[in-house]
Amino acid sequence: MNAAVYALIANSCMAALFVVTYGVVALSYSRQRAATWFMVSYLLGFFAPICHLLVLYTGQVALFSLVGYGAFLGGILVMAVGIQAFVGRCPQSRLAFLLWGAGMALRLAIWNGPRATLPYEILFQLPFAIASLLVMLTARQIGQAGPIRAMLIGIFGVIGVHFLIKPFLVLSLGSGPTPQSYVGSIYAVVSQVSTGVLLVAAGLCLMLLVIQKALEETIMDAETDPLTGLTNRRGLNRMGPRMLIEADMRGEELHAVVLDLDHFKRINDQYGHATGDKVLVAFAQVLQSLTTKDMLAVRMGGEEFAILIPDVATIAAAPDNRATRLSDAIRVALAPFADRGLPALTVSGGISRYDTGETLDGLIARADQLAYRAKRAGRDRILHDPIDTPPERTGVCWSEAARRATA
Repeated sequence: MNAAVYALIANSCMAALFVVTYGVVALSYSRQRAATWFMVSYLLGFFAPICHLLVLYTGQVALFSLVGYGAFLGGILVMAVGIQAFVGRCPQSRLAFLLWGAGMALRLAIWNGPRATLPYEILFQLPFAIASLLVMLTARQIGQAGPIRAMLIGIFGVIGVHFLIKPFLVLSLGSGPTPQSYVGSIYAVVSQVSTGVLLVAAGLCLMLLVIQKALEETIMDAETDPLTGLTNRRGLNRMGPRMLIEADMRGEELHAVVLDLDHFKRINDQYGHATGDKVLVAFAQVLQSLTTKDMLAVRMGGEEFAILIPDVATIAAAPDNRATRLSDAIRVALAPFADRGLPALTVSGGISRYDTGETLDGLIARADQLAYRAKRAGRDRILHDPIDTPPERTGVCWSEAARRATA
């Protein structure tokens, strides 16, 4: 066997490995639809070198030449569809099919053309170059910034250019007058090795992106409360310390708000646990609608919730900070619950301000102590850290901001 045959076998084996790997990922992570598309892409790529070998060792030259061409072109285009699925967009499979059909029509149009001439070879490689350009442009839609995304875009840019360089390599190295003679040419070795290396690099980049996203989703699932969709205590323990560090680095304030639903056990006893769950979900929706991306809303467990709120540095006695305004807005938003067919609901809570060097547990514990004091003081109120609120205001049921909101 010559070197080109070994290269064809190696490429088919590498493609098969990617098929198996992407298949395992697709089965392990059901939400990773992109892995299925990438598996199909490399499955089509697997047939391309096989068809070259079948051209050499069978008499079905025309059949396997056309099938191999179509499989390879389809494999590249399906990769673009897979990237669209990866970024969460509706896959443009119709565009891929139209480009595949146009490429196959062009291949049939030059079928009897003179091989090893520049016009023929350019037209032969042009559909592959266009398909690679489409993948490169689609890869730019990947929201995950970083070296892997940049590398993927660069690789497909190189792949597209290398398809346009191949016609000149044919003229320089020669590919033979027939499809069978192609396998025995030096150009076949160069072509198969270069294309194989580039597509292996692309496959590894895509694999890293898919696994990275799958791990992020797994972490998110583990850190999300299944009932309310809020972050759970595990997520708080991972993200909270980071927010404290960022507050120190930026010289900003950070407040913790602990909220406890009043008489929640009575709601469960009187209306049933199903209604209790609806109340929890409705309250979580209030938090989600009022918090911003830089805040962290958490269900601590049961009917207890917490929010971490970064804020610009303010004077120590200022009560009009983000935590106060948010707490007032939450209490105002609970008023319409009865209009929605839910039990009337009030909330008690506490607000503590982060002190440099304090632990997350210490910050939450101080807010929790204030919430407990609010419960003992009659419920339906939010107490403020004495650092943030003068003593005469501590325990006031409605702040001025709340009165303005309801006026």
